[in-house]
Amino acid sequence: MVGGRLEEKIVLLTGIGSGMGRATARLFASEGATVVGCDLDAAGAAETVRFFEAEGGSIESSAPVDLGTREEIDR
Repeated sequence: MVGGRLEEKIVLLTGIGSGMGRATARLFASEGATVVGCDLDAAGAAETVRFFEAEGGSIESSAPVDLGTREEIDR
C-alpha cells in the first residue's frame, strides 16, 4: 500500500510461517512497511511469501532460521 502509515519503515518479524506472525506481517505490509521475516518452518514461510505475491505485495523471507542458535542468527 503506497502512502500507508508505515511507509519507509522496515519491520523484522519472526514466525511468519503461520498464525499471528503471518497476520502481523500482512497487516504491516498493508500499511506500507517493508517486511522482512523468518520462521523455523520453511514451507510455511514460503506459503506466506506466495500469499503476499498473490496480493501484489512482497516480503523478504529467510527460512528455516532458528533464532535460538547463534550461528543461524549470524547467517
